Amino acid sequence: MNGDASSEPIRITDHPAAIEAATRIAAEARRALWIRSLDLEGWLFDHPDFLAAMRGFATSGRDVQVQVLLHDAAAPQAAHAKLLALAQRLPSVFQFREVDDPVYREERVALVANDAGGYYVRTQGDRVEGVAAFDSRARVRQLQQRFEEIWERSRPVTEYRALGI
Repeated sequence: MNGDASSEPIRITDHPAAIEAATRIAAEARRALWIRSLDLEGWLFDHPDFLAAMRGFATSGRDVQVQVLLHDAAAPQAAHAKLLALAQRLPSVFQFREVDDPVYREERVALVANDAGGYYVRTQGDRVEGVAAFDSRARVRQLQQRFEEIWERSRPVTEYRALGI
């Protein structure tokens, strides 16, 4: 995945490529990461490489933010998702919301995107297949606008606060 044309989208078809792409996006983020997921799929968000990149970003000392938009906020809690444990230790960095508008819930899109132009999008959020790019600021702006539209119409996940998040 380390070709010169990092602005050209690449097809992601398996877990190793997906983990590599998401990890790179987290590692290359400057100040913001956006995550949209059905339920913080363990194969990706619990992977040690991804978690290490997230920890590095979240503890970089910069004023950073991670916004996580979920379709099912109860599932990661029940599964003891490792990303929640990290977020619990860094509550000023992580924000969680749950999609509750039926129109948006029909969209099964999942994504990891950063403010440096990196993204990995899965149109079917319960599948690994998707596209990624690492230097595509225009596409990230589009994804971010849609993310923010849904974010503003989603509910804060207050049950995580009981966990100290």
